[in-house]
Amino acid sequence: MDRGGAYADILLDRSQRSFSDPRDRALLTELVMGTLRRRGTLDFTLSSLLARPIERADPVARNALRLGAYQLLYTRAPERAAIFETVEAAKKARGEKIAGLVNAVLREVVRAGKVPALPAAEGEERLAVALSAPVSLVSALSRSMGEKDAVAFLASSLERPPFVIRANAFRTTREGLLARLARAGMAPSPCRFAPDGIVLSEPAGVHADPGFQAGEYLVMDEGAQLIAPLLAPMGGDEILDACAAPGGKATHLAALAGGGAKVVAADVSEGRMRLLRETVARTGAAGVTTRVHDFSAGPLPQAEGGFDKILVDAPCTGMGVIRRNPDAKWRFRPEGPAEMARLQGAIVDHAWASLRAGGLLVYCTCTPFGEENEEMVASFLGRHADGRMEREGAKGWTGPLDAWTPEGFLRLSPHRHGTDGFFAALLRKTG
Repeated sequence: MDRGGAYADILLDRSQRSFSDPRDRALLTELVMGTLRRRGTLDFTLSSLLARPIERADPVARNALRLGAYQLLYTRAPERAAIFETVEAAKKARGEKIAGLVNAVLREVVRAGKVPALPAAEGEERLAVALSAPVSLVSALSRSMGEKDAVAFLASSLERPPFVIRANAFRTTREGLLARLARAGMAPSPCRFAPDGIVLSEPAGVHADPGFQAGEYLVMDEGAQLIAPLLAPMGGDEILDACAAPGGKATHLAALAGGGAKVVAADVSEGRMRLLRETVARTGAAGVTTRVHDFSAGPLPQAEGGFDKILVDAPCTGMGVIRRNPDAKWRFRPEGPAEMARLQGAIVDHAWASLRAGGLLVYCTCTPFGEENEEMVASFLGRHADGRMEREGAKGWTGPLDAWTPEGFLRLSPHRHGTDGFFAALLRKTG
């Protein structure tokens, strides 16, 4: 992650397989994700105790210090245990010299009162350290959202996200699942907005739960669960999910239509298609077929005007889900939103060709940047005279009404709605 740009959730999944106790897996997740969320603040605090910036330290020492300091500053872990276990891990990985450095610096953190350090002067750097985000990300979000909303968004993204699942209507009901998970000790409660959503306060046993393996539910943020209903799927609909892997929204579309819709779930590669097919098989989602196709390269062959409804859950910078995938914020590049907007425009242009006259396309992202959202939609409408914005959500949509902007866009956010950050626009083909 630190040097090779690997994704934290993938590495965690591999590492957790060596832990049989779900409590150990939960602790590993908390330490890794918590350290990544707070990395900016940790790095500034630790750099003040080192002879040189932490970025120039030995990689093992750097990450051991972050992990130990996270436990000391942000958890209830006993000081001695946090320091001892961190030092022992550093010693095993790199030897006595690095372990001695880690031990000395972590003891300095304790002597300093276990208080995170901040730059003395007010300004963008202090804000970035306090919010544990790159300065470039704070600047980009402030331009796109306004500083007040950007600060609130980043602050909420430092919190551990709720663990949310979607009851799969092909296998069970939410009421039945709530009762069963309560008996299993997972402390479930209904989501605030999503009618099939459940929050688990004690989710450690999820992946060992037979019901999960049997497809009774999928792990899916509440905000993600509010996207497919915007298309109001019904029996008889022909629906395209243009960027479908790993399959949460495609199978949701099928479930909302009671299995009576024809859902074509497409994605760019056989690797992503394997994930998609596994999800479809596990959930028993009726009416879903899969197809490998890259919409950035061209329209779907032999499908012009063939679909009533299309979902384009476009690839994006992913900054709306940094509380859940905090490593993403450390990969942010200022040019990223503009680059993604060009890709998104190509995908929507080519998917549009498959929509029949009068049909509806929902474009969505999990990022807050205007370049990838409102500006991308405006650019698309400028190229397509047969497109117009729908300014109201689908009838019966259960999400928060204050998520709709005056212009008719949907913006869900962690600091306002408790969901991950999502954007959506409804585009009607007029002729």
